[in-house]
Amino acid sequence: MTLLGVRVRALFATLVATTLTFAAPAPTRAVDDAKWMFDPSVMVQVNLTIPDSSMDQISCDMAAERPYVPATFSMTYTPRRGAAKSFGPWAITLKVKGQYGSFRCLPSGEKAGLKLKFPSGSRPDGLKKLTLNNMVQDGSMVSEVLSYEAFRALGVAAPRTGYAQVTINGTYRGIFLNVETLDSVALPRWFTGTQHLYEGSYGSWWGDVGDAFSGHYEVDEGSEDVRTDLQNLLDTARDGSDGWYARMHPIADLDQMTKMWAAEWFLGHWDGYSQHITNNYYLHADGGGRFTMMPWGTDQAFQWSDRYNDSGDHHLFNGCVADPICGGMYVDALAFTESKWNGWRLDRRADTVYRVVAAESGGVAGIKAFIATRDDEHRAWVAELPRIPSSLSASTSRSRPGEIRVSWRRPSLAVPITGYAVEYRTGTGAWTRTTTAASTTSLTLTGLPAGSYTVRVRSLSDLLQSPSVSRSLSVR
Repeated sequence: MTLLGVRVRALFATLVATTLTFAAPAPTRAVDDAKWMFDPSVMVQVNLTIPDSSMDQISCDMAAERPYVPATFSMTYTPRRGAAKSFGPWAITLKVKGQYGSFRCLPSGEKAGLKLKFPSGSRPDGLKKLTLNNMVQDGSMVSEVLSYEAFRALGVAAPRTGYAQVTINGTYRGIFLNVETLDSVALPRWFTGTQHLYEGSYGSWWGDVGDAFSGHYEVDEGSEDVRTDLQNLLDTARDGSDGWYARMHPIADLDQMTKMWAAEWFLGHWDGYSQHITNNYYLHADGGGRFTMMPWGTDQAFQWSDRYNDSGDHHLFNGCVADPICGGMYVDALAFTESKWNGWRLDRRADTVYRVVAAESGGVAGIKAFIATRDDEHRAWVAELPRIPSSLSASTSRSRPGEIRVSWRRPSLAVPITGYAVEYRTGTGAWTRTTTAASTTSLTLTGLPAGSYTVRVRSLSDLLQSPSVSRSLSVR
């Protein structure tokens, strides 16, 4: 365990009963005619004709430029019940996708991942783009489906998925993952506005992660030339002085981000943002410039991951886990994810999805074995932490407006307790934190404006902090 991990692991975990399902990840804010396509039980047939003049422009050198080239597209889907759907033939453009590990040479007949772009007037149920992942690094062919479903179930914006059998110039190339493209069609389902969507890849290999204009960042939506929002986020995140959380809260939704990082650990997504490469993620700035984060490239999930990682490149994650409040939010997100893990029955879901791709899949035994052990690993880690304060009580009094009386019981001393932390906030605002001595088991918060509050308490022990218990109430 590194110094960073020792300082911050298990700062707290709020114990709140909430129900999440795969069926309703977020309120729909946009027309979604193509939603049928992003269902893992759906297999569409995609036929592409790529003329020699276009093939000649497609390089087998991964580092070469990748222009969109002309092609012809058709897609059909015949459901077991209901009317068949068909699109095309249409003139479109496409390019090869993929980097280290997943890049394949299309002109030589290899199974290359593809991005398809549709012109106005020739769009399958309104989609501007299709992204076809070749899944060459995922022998099971189900990793992305399961992991994105888990992210969405936590309220983290993530693409939906379906499957496609792809034929190119009359030759069948195999089953591809039809993964939803995060663009101006998909983003309004999650966000009321988009100022920028940045894609981050491969840590500092392609450029300084602290520089908004470096090669690490690709602008998928918004201005290429004006990146003030991103640079401000990065500069603020890299300031490790006291008060990190308070400075970051107005420009970053840390509740959302910590859930994403917690899911990366639970899902064994070693190739994600909070892991050693600082890879495969999106940063989304809404209309007001406040950032959230989205996962990408989960084709190697359900393998391994770190709760805390020493990479210097993931500035938001590093700043968060070093801060008492945000570090606690991260472990809160770990505990919240654990509370849902078994209920999701990802092992059964793996079997269900596998049946769709069984003809070309290498099986899901490894994924199911990973899923079976993850909950126990988390519980063993939590057992090393100070115990949660018990019998939390939070109350107000008509005779003392603007006050909350908080009390709790001292927990059993599995780990010596040096004090307690009390945090409170109104609505979804920023948390305020205060600490007390180990001999104290009550605290009165005063001078609070009227509103709805959440109060939580956790035990302190040297540099470790326990999960927390919380209560919600209103102040007159």
